Amino acid sequence: MFFKINGKDQPSFLPRQKSDPDNDRLRPCFPDGTIFRPFDSSTKSDCISDTWITFLATLFLIGFTYPFPVLTKGFFTLTGLCYIQAMPMVWRILYKLEHIVEQEGIDIRMSELSQLYNLVSHGSYRYLFKSKPEQPHPILKATKNDTNWRNQFFFTRRDSIPNGNQLPKKWNTDVITLSHIQVSPATEERIKAFWKLDPAIRTFPPKSTGSRGNFICLPHYVN
Repeated sequence: MFFKINGKDQPSFLPRQKSDPDNDRLRPCFPDGTIFRPFDSSTKSDCISDTWITFLATLFLIGFTYPFPVLTKGFFTLTGLCYIQAMPMVWRILYKLEHIVEQEGIDIRMSELSQLYNLVSHGSYRYLFKSKPEQPHPILKATKNDTNWRNQFFFTRRDSIPNGNQLPKKWNTDVITLSHIQVSPATEERIKAFWKLDPAIRTFPPKSTGSRGNFICLPHYVN
């Protein structure tokens, strides 16, 4: 089996025979039976494989677990993006919005997301959220300088995680936008409820002791 790195075939690395302590730290974030591959310095986060899914460490550092909740799953299903095409700030915003769904009872889905943010390219087919013109930032303190995030990634085998074989097997290089999503009167009411929230509630990170408010404190485990 080979990975594609910058358009060239690269031999895959062999799994370690004994328990990998870095992968052991990730196991609570995934269902039992998930198969991990150890980090290898010859691979990059833009690898494409029919067998393995690439995840950035960032989303688990902030508190996500897999499978992802409804809004996050819907975002990647609708856009067709690979997980590694989303910049870290996208994951922080999605995580905070999921927290608001759970804690505040506002049913935020793709129609609401399309009214809060534009999805724009950061270059190299990676994407981030941009606030609507003349509108305050919906989620506060979600943007910051991320260092070395491109080198903090890992792989899981597709057939060992839920819906893994349905996830994209190549980067989406089409023009992607949220502007085509239809908005209903119910969407408008939910947006009004969102803007009535105290700014502290709209600030990242979430302030909660609930199940999704507990942050998973993983170290920078990729060299």
